[in-house]
Amino acid sequence: MYIAYVDESGDDGHNVAITQYYTLSGIILADSNWKVFLEKVKAFRQSLKRDFRLTLRADLRATDLWRNSGDFTRLRLSYADRNRIFRQTAEFLRSSQEVTILTVSINKASPQLISTPKISEIAWTMFFQRYENWLLGKQGFGIVVNDEGHDKMVRQLSRKMRVYNPIPSHYGGYYQAPVVKVIEDPFSRHSQYSYFVQLADMSAYLARLRHNHTPEQAKWGIHKLYKRIKPRYMLEASRKDNYGYVIYP
Repeated sequence: MYIAYVDESGDDGHNVAITQYYTLSGIILADSNWKVFLEKVKAFRQSLKRDFRLTLRADLRATDLWRNSGDFTRLRLSYADRNRIFRQTAEFLRSSQEVTILTVSINKASPQLISTPKISEIAWTMFFQRYENWLLGKQGFGIVVNDEGHDKMVRQLSRKMRVYNPIPSHYGGYYQAPVVKVIEDPFSRHSQYSYFVQLADMSAYLARLRHNHTPEQAKWGIHKLYKRIKPRYMLEASRKDNYGYVIYP
């Protein structure tokens, strides 16, 4: 059995002035590695507590870290310290051989999406499809644990795709490939109560910055940290991208 902890980065509306990209990232690990990985994450969080006074109960959310908001407000970290936390998180993910990371990124500025009401649904559809294909290769089953926010949509979409999942054919038209390896409805967990969802949030944020970052983030090099995580990316998820990102359109 495999577990995918999924979170998003970016706004899923059509206003590209907020964020041009909407990104999903899933931290996937086998149930047999769950305890081992948890202990590694605990040790990583202990190091953040020692070096930056970030408590073990703090919600390690990327947007809060960059803005010095949320659980980072009272710490008043410098840009240099915040940069160090981003870098240490990227290095931790790089070294975590227990996990595979699946990333889907939607360019909201594309004319193809002008009439699309649900950008988040497109991202989740692609995530489920790639996760399903990966599970078929592993000959195993998987579940999804997502951060709170789109619970109803994600649940309804997963149920729909069990019976209706049209895939473009190389020979023209579509064929049906119902999702059978992703079982049960997705479970939602607030990131505050899940170290793994927090890591998915950090992964999604760093992935989005690849295409969608500010001059200040570029100044500190945070927008290039996704490159450090390449050994963990599900490269087979996309033949068109060197990092395995599923980028649409």
